[in-house]
Amino acid sequence: MNRFDRYITTSFVGGCIPVLLLLLSLFSFLALAEELEDVGKGAYELADALLVVMYTLPARIVDLLPVTVLLGGLLGLGALANQGELISMRAAAIAPSRISRPVINLSIGLILLVLVMQTWVIPLVEHKATKMRAKTLVDTTTIDIEYSADAGSSSDFWTRHKGQFIRIGSVQSDRRLADVEIYKFDERGELSALIQTSSAELLKGNTWLLHDVQHTLVEGGLSETQTSETLMWDALLSEEQTRTLIAPAISMAPGDLWQFIQHLEENDLNSESHRIMFWTQMSIPLGLLGMALLTLPFLLGSVRSVSVGQRVAMGGLIGISYYLVQQISGHLASIMGWNPTATVLAPGLLILLVAIVLLRRAN
Repeated sequence: MNRFDRYITTSFVGGCIPVLLLLLSLFSFLALAEELEDVGKGAYELADALLVVMYTLPARIVDLLPVTVLLGGLLGLGALANQGELISMRAAAIAPSRISRPVINLSIGLILLVLVMQTWVIPLVEHKATKMRAKTLVDTTTIDIEYSADAGSSSDFWTRHKGQFIRIGSVQSDRRLADVEIYKFDERGELSALIQTSSAELLKGNTWLLHDVQHTLVEGGLSETQTSETLMWDALLSEEQTRTLIAPAISMAPGDLWQFIQHLEENDLNSESHRIMFWTQMSIPLGLLGMALLTLPFLLGSVRSVSVGQRVAMGGLIGISYYLVQQISGHLASIMGWNPTATVLAPGLLILLVAIVLLRRAN
């Protein structure tokens, strides 16, 4: 990287950092306000809410990066335009394509960072956030559900649902429950059945797939045990318990999420919502590149015709509009029955296409 590329890159990053910190502060405050509503439920305390907000920071950073690079680029490179440096570069016969090269290289680096965070960082910290939220289910007065951390990294959960007592050995980061036991009792309060499974996998809605199942029936003091490799089970947990104990599918690594989609289709289950989540993850790098390139056409024009402040305001409007459209595109695909791939990727593709066209015109 030569001095010119370093100068452009430093100016770009220098504008992005304060924008990212500002947006993170705002959205983290809103997330904290939402978590504070659960403080006092079960064993969930203020310290737990603060930890949850911290654990969800990586996912928040990834969501905000496309808007950040647009606003940060306009601020960082806008300072160069305001001082006439970009005009001097053009006067020195430096083409817009050459000016955009360090921006493209920086965008590629950010895309790689996003993929690393989506694959390794976000699934790990979201799993930790889910374990913290599970404290809201702890009933300190009854045995509705109990949470007890042992010496290891796993935790035991006891819950009661539809007359069944369920013990969960641990909650895995891949949306599985490990070492699960389901106790059924008759009207006299005596044990009538015991179901033991090595793992329970959440498939669709509240449908679970149990693996390595041992089903023991107890009647008249006698017991009979049957085994099966898999068993479909509806409503193992209540919807509230499932939402709290199981990390959302959007926090899964893209590769794991794609494998999960294939697994759903192999079991003849609808995978449309998970496909939307997968392409939502894939749309972030696309939008990031488009937003980064879009900063240059805004700044390569005449500074006298449009002020830097006007460009930043216009960029902010575009960034907010993109963020909102990106957030609702998945819902539109689900409600309207549109193709998930085309609908979710459309905003990012449109931004990238507009940026390329404007750059060619400036060139």
